[in-house]
This record gives sequence, structure tokens and C-alpha cells, in this order.
Amino acid sequence: KSVQRAEKTSGRETNEGAMVIGASEDCKFNIEVDTETDFAAKDADFQVFLKDLADFCSSNNPNDLEHLNESFKDSLLSIIQKIGENIKISHYSKVSSEGGFVFSYLHTDNKLAALVKLDSDNEELGRDLAMQIAANNPLALSVDDIDPTIIDKEKEIALATLEGENKPDDLKEKIVMGKIAKFQKENSLLEQPFIKNPDQKIKELLGDASILGFDRKKVGE
Repeated sequence: KSVQRAEKTSGRETNEGAMVIGASEDCKFNIEVDTETDFAAKDADFQVFLKDLADFCSSNNPNDLEHLNESFKDSLLSIIQKIGENIKISHYSKVSSEGGFVFSYLHTDNKLAALVKLDSDNEELGRDLAMQIAANNPLALSVDDIDPTIIDKEKEIALATLEGENKPDDLKEKIVMGKIAKFQKENSLLEQPFIKNPDQKIKELLGDASILGFDRKKVGE
């Protein structure tokens, strides 16, 4: 019956849900679980399901999303049967704590989560950085780390905005490069203004600490 109910609901859109953050011995992890309605995402049985899911990952440390879904499918079928909505475990990512320290931030609505790995055990800094990552959604740690294909796309967009304008080509090129430079700084974590103090950049906030990696996920993105 659980399988049949899951099959009947599997085609429905899942635009709501919740993020789950947890930890095992060697990592911290981000999980996204999607529901059809926000009402279901706040259901007491669903909250128990999320806790059981976090405990399972803490103990079993699944390799990836496919492994997690296969290992936890009976519990997933059970909560689908209880709530009667399409529910999906749609995202599972890990940040290893080997060689560093991982800190996390979960927004109050449980729909936005971030992890950050530092080379030093500084809980206040780690939480501030995780909050920064959650709020500002950087594409990469530094300007040089941004995917070149993304930069090429931004160049196309910038050039398209200048079509039909009576400007010399060299001036257009300067305008485009200026827009790209701004885009890179806005989307590089180290170059972003600190959300708690916009006069200070993240690279200045770090001091002697270094960021070794980060992960961010929002429900539906």
C-alpha cells in the first residue's frame, strides 16, 4: 500500500520542504527534503522523520544521494503514507572534517543551510561565515575560482545590453570588463562585504584563518 501511495503521489510538484544539517564522525552534511505544502513541512510526523533521517546519516554516513534514498526508502514510504503528500529526499552533500573544522548555519525557517570548513577551530568565525554563505550565496571562494563558463555567459549578457548603443568598440569592451569585475567580486566569498559589518571584507575578517571549503543549499534551488 505504501508503494502504491508513493507511486500515486510521485508526479506531484514539491515546492516546499526543509533542510536538515547533521554530523557524523568525519563530516557534516546538508540534506534537502521536499514536500508539496508548507503545512506538511511543519507536520509533527514530518519533523520526527527529519530527525530520524539526520540520525541515520550520522550513524551510516551514506556515500551519496542515491545511496541515501535506497537505504532510507522504507522510512520515506512510511512518511508518505502518513502525510499523503509527495515527499522527496532531493539533495545530500557532505563536507569532510578531515584536516579542518566544519561549522554550520540553519536559517530559522529551516529552508536555508550552509556549511563552511576552516583550518582553525573558531566557532564564532565559523558560524558567521556559514551565515554569510547562506545569505549571499557566493559562487566560489575567490575571483579566480569562478567557473569560466559562468563568466562567459555574463559577458554575453553585458554585451547584449550594449547592442544598438552608439559607442566605440573599445569603450564597450571597457564597460563589459568593468561589469565582469563587479560580478566576480560580488560572487567571490573572500571579496564580499561581511553582512555584520559591510565596511569589512571577508578576507579581512579571516585574520590568520583560511577557508578550506563550503556548501550551501536552499529548498527549491
